[in-house]
Amino acid sequence: MTSHDDVFDTPETRQPTILSVYNQKGGVGKTTTSVNLALALAALGKSVVLIDFDPQSSATSNFLLRDKAKVGINDLLRKETFVEDAITPTAFDGLSMIVGARKLYSLEHALDSRGGSQRGLRKALHFSRNPPDYVVIDCPPALGHLAAGALAASDRLIVPVFPGRYALDGLRRTLQVVEHIQNGLNPSLALAGILMLSITNDEVGRESLNQLRSEFPEQMFRTAFPYDVDVVKATYRRMPAAIFTPEGRTTSRFAALAWEIVHGRGSAPDDAQLKPALERIRAWHEATDTSYSARRASSIDEGDEPSGGGSAGGRQAERAGSRSGGGGMGGGLIGLVVGLVAGFALGAAVGQPILGRLLAGLGG
Repeated sequence: MTSHDDVFDTPETRQPTILSVYNQKGGVGKTTTSVNLALALAALGKSVVLIDFDPQSSATSNFLLRDKAKVGINDLLRKETFVEDAITPTAFDGLSMIVGARKLYSLEHALDSRGGSQRGLRKALHFSRNPPDYVVIDCPPALGHLAAGALAASDRLIVPVFPGRYALDGLRRTLQVVEHIQNGLNPSLALAGILMLSITNDEVGRESLNQLRSEFPEQMFRTAFPYDVDVVKATYRRMPAAIFTPEGRTTSRFAALAWEIVHGRGSAPDDAQLKPALERIRAWHEATDTSYSARRASSIDEGDEPSGGGSAGGRQAERAGSRSGGGGMGGGLIGLVVGLVAGFALGAAVGQPILGRLLAGLGG
């Protein structure tokens, strides 16, 4: 088998544009942005690989890949597979994925001591055949080895921001991190744009948006996202918002954001230009809605590690353990009822004398 080093010495092929979605602050919609942007880019006819680089693996759970992915990001970072072989197709034409793994938490320090996860990801993402148009990386929050590695591997950065009192502070810290990466690990890293999400129609939402546009007028994407309860519902059901509500306003805005990524920040497509992409998303919804409904109805815990990131034997043992537990939830409910009855009985028998003595001791 050809070694990794041999492959990287072969003549250069066209490489994808690598986009990272990152904000040092957590809970600002990084995964929502990564998942739906990757889907929208594919709907525009681009070939896209989404990388779940967050140990929580939230992006992976959006694509029904739990039992399909044989390898994932762990295998790629350990140099146990090539990037082309680490990719798992999704149900959506043009969109594939490198699934996440919770083991990334323990892996990042080991990789760093073996030569640097911060530079290793860029090398691992070198395509020697069938390169996609875009790679989208869903980054973890904070600035550990993983986030630094993603930024070091990226060509462009998307920074999602939620409205709120600390939105500007978090954005400024993130841009300081970007500057640090540009001055060291990756001088080629460019800011694709700042993305405002979940804008509420109240004083906080309007003021946050105005502040961002005032301080960063040239860096803001033209596309911004009002608060949409359907996005919350889609997140709860672990599916892309664009597939959950293909006719929704968030879906059309992600298509417009993808257009900005392809044609340049500030570009605005008309309805006719976005129509084919939105029709493709509607077709995907119709083709996969039954699959997502079946998953919601099942009792499988999709928080378990996907096949590409962990041990199948461990997962089987966990399921066997849950079956051998016998009572499960039913036993827990019976125990709770018995405990409550016993507690009330005990309180009636001894609680009043004890309380009386306690109050007397306190001078009550």
